[in-house]
Amino acid sequence: MQRPSDIGAAAGPRYQGLMTGLRPFALFVSLLAAVFCAGAAARAQTVIENEYTAKTEIIAEQEGFVAGETLWFAVRQELRPGWHVFWINPGAAGLPLRLTWTMPEGFKAGAPLHPVPDYIPVGPLASYAHEGEPVFLVPVTAPADAAPGDRVDISIEASWQTCEDICVPEDGRFSFSLPVVESAAPDAAHADLFARARAKLPEDGDDEARFSVSDGAYVLTAAAPKDFSPEGAFFFPAPEGLVEAAAPQAIGVEGGEARIEMTPGWLESYDAPSLTGVLAYEGAGGRRGVWLRAPLSEAIIQPQAQTPARSGPPTTLAGGLGVPALLALAFFGGVLLNIMPCVFPVVFIKAAAFMESARERPSIVRAHGALYAAGVLASFLLIGGVLLALRAGGEELGWGFHLQSPVVTALSAYVLLAVGLNLAGLFSAGESLAGAGEGLASKHGAAGAFFTGVLAVVVAAPCIGPLLSAPMGAALLLPPLAGLAIFAALGLGLAAPYLVLSFAPGLGRRLPRPGSWMATFKQLLAFPVFAAAAYFLWVLAQQAPGGGLAIVLAGAVLLAFAAWSYEKSKADGTGALVLRIVSAIAVLAALAPLMRLEAAPAVQDEAGAYGAMNAVPYSAEAIEDYRAAGRPVFVDFTAAWCVTCQFNKLTVFSDPAVARAFEEAGAVFMVADWTVRDPAITAALESFGASGVPLYVFYGADGAPAVLPLPLGKKAVIRAVSGP
Repeated sequence: MQRPSDIGAAAGPRYQGLMTGLRPFALFVSLLAAVFCAGAAARAQTVIENEYTAKTEIIAEQEGFVAGETLWFAVRQELRPGWHVFWINPGAAGLPLRLTWTMPEGFKAGAPLHPVPDYIPVGPLASYAHEGEPVFLVPVTAPADAAPGDRVDISIEASWQTCEDICVPEDGRFSFSLPVVESAAPDAAHADLFARARAKLPEDGDDEARFSVSDGAYVLTAAAPKDFSPEGAFFFPAPEGLVEAAAPQAIGVEGGEARIEMTPGWLESYDAPSLTGVLAYEGAGGRRGVWLRAPLSEAIIQPQAQTPARSGPPTTLAGGLGVPALLALAFFGGVLLNIMPCVFPVVFIKAAAFMESARERPSIVRAHGALYAAGVLASFLLIGGVLLALRAGGEELGWGFHLQSPVVTALSAYVLLAVGLNLAGLFSAGESLAGAGEGLASKHGAAGAFFTGVLAVVVAAPCIGPLLSAPMGAALLLPPLAGLAIFAALGLGLAAPYLVLSFAPGLGRRLPRPGSWMATFKQLLAFPVFAAAAYFLWVLAQQAPGGGLAIVLAGAVLLAFAAWSYEKSKADGTGALVLRIVSAIAVLAALAPLMRLEAAPAVQDEAGAYGAMNAVPYSAEAIEDYRAAGRPVFVDFTAAWCVTCQFNKLTVFSDPAVARAFEEAGAVFMVADWTVRDPAITAALESFGASGVPLYVFYGADGAPAVLPLPLGKKAVIRAVSGP
C-alpha cells in the first residue's frame, strides 16, 4: 500500500503546488476537527472499557461544584460474570481500587467508600471483594474561594485488579471538567444510582467495641445490630494481614453482644490507635454491614510472636529428622563441600601445602593434617557460636553473615592477596611463625596448616552445598549445644579428606621427586589465589559502591609494598629495623580506612538481565500475587559472595534452553539478592529451613513451593518449570 507522501511524490510538481495552496485551508479544518474531537474525547473519558471489566464509569451527583461544599462522585463498574474486584483489604491477595486525582489547587478528594464486601473462596485462599456492578462513592471538596463560572479540569488515573480463575491488573484514565456554580441540585437521571450505592455502604456501628487475645485467637466483642444474625456473618478487618483471610470465624450473640473469634494472620504486630472493620451479615432487608471500631490501648502482638523460642527445626527441609540424622547429613555435606565451587579459593592453598609437607617425616605430615582440621573446627565453632548468640539476641542473620559486611569482605581479599604473594615468593613469613608449632612439629608450617583451615571456613564455607540445607537450617533453631554439634560435624566433614590424606602412609611415595619444579608449581598456584582475591574485590564493589573499592585497592597496593619491605628487612644490615617499621606502617595504613566502609542497602528496585533470564527483584508480596493468579514463580536466593551462586548463574541460568522453558511456561524468574544483609530475605530463607545461599524454590501453578536439590543442574530447572 502506498503512503500519502509516496502518492504526492509520484504526482509531481502540479500536485505539490496544489497542496501548497490548500495548506492554510487544511490547517483550519484540522484545528476545527481537533476542537470537536477534544470535546468528544473529554466526554468519552468519563467511561473506561477494559477486557475483563466490561465498563468503568465516573458520574457526578450534581451538575457542578459549589464553593466550600462536597460533591460526590460514583465510580460504577460492570464486571463480567464470575469476576470480582477487591475491597480495601483484599484478603489473601489482590489490589483494591486506586484513584489519583489531578485538580486545581484547593480541591481535595477523599478515599473511595466501598460497599459491604463479599467473602469469595479461591481454592485454599479467600478474597474480600465485590461482584456484579459495584459502585464506589468518592467525596471531593471545593475550596471556599472557588469562583462561580470557573471550570474545573479533572484527570484521574485509575487502577484496580480483577480476578476470576486468573487475576488481571487493569487501569484507565478519566478526564473531564465541571463548572463552579452558585448552587446545585442532584442530577435526577442518576439519583437512584446514588441512593442504591449509599444503601449498600456499611452503616456506622459500635465505636466502643472491645478487642482481646484468648487462647491464641483474636476476639472482637461489640453491640449486635438490631436485625443481626450470626448465620452467614463475617467480620472483614480493615488492616491487611491481621487475620487469616480464609480461616473460618466463630461468631455468636449473647446478651445483645456479638462475639467474633478470628485466626491471627501473617501480620506480627499492629500498633494503630484502633482496630476497624466491617461486620457483614444477612439482615431483614438483605445483605447489611456495620463499621466497628475497637480502641487499642497497646499494640496487638500476634500470639505466636510472643513466644519466639521454637522447640525444633521447621519441617520444610529438615523433614522432622532427629539430631543423629542431621549430624550425619552435616558430616557428609561437609565432605561434598570440598568439590563445590565455594572452596575453590583454598583448593590451591591446600595443594601448595601438600607439595610442601608430603615428603616431611610422617609424624610432621600427620601433625599438619590435625592442625588443619583443628583450624577448620575452631573456625566453624567460633562463627557458629557467634551466629547463634546474635540470633538469640534478636538479630535476623544466617550462615555467611560475616561476608555480608564489606569490612570482612575486604579483609578476605587482603588475606588472599597476602597468601598469593607468599606463594609467588615475594615474601615468606613461615620462619617467624615456626615457634608457634615448634613443640608440636619441630618444623615451620604448623601455624600455616592451622590458619589454612581457618581460611577455608572464613572465605569458602558460607555457600550451602548438597545435603546441608536441612542441618544448617536446623542448627540455628535447635538448642545451642545441638546447633554447635552440627557445626562441628560440618567442619569434620570439610577437613576429613585432607586429614585422611595426611595419615595415608603411601602419599609421599606417590608424589614426584623433589626438585626445582616444586618452587615453580608453588608460584603457579599463586595466580588462582590472586583470582580469588579479585573476586572478593568484585563482591566488595556490589556491597560498598562508590569510594569503597578505591580504598581497598589502595590498601592492596600498600599491603604488597609491606610484604616486599618485610622481605627486604631480612637481609643483614642496619636498615632492617627501618624496613620493618615501614612495613608495619604500610599495613596499618591499609587497614585503618576499612572501618569507614559501610554496606549499601541491597538494590531491589530492578533486577534486569540475569544470564539468559529476565529477572525481577524479590518481593514476598509479589510472590503472593503471582500465586493467587496461578502464575509459576522461580526464586533464586543468591549473593555476590557465594561462588556456587555465581557458578550456577554462568552455567545454568545463562543457558538459552532454560530461558525458553521459562518463557513457554510463563514463569517468573525472581532474584533474592542477599549480598548485603536483608531481614526479609533472611526470613524467607528460614521459612524453608535454610540458613544460607544458594537456595532455589519453585512455586508451581498450584502455588505450592518446591525446593530444588543441590548441586543445581539445567535438567532439574527445566523439569521443575516445564512440569512432568
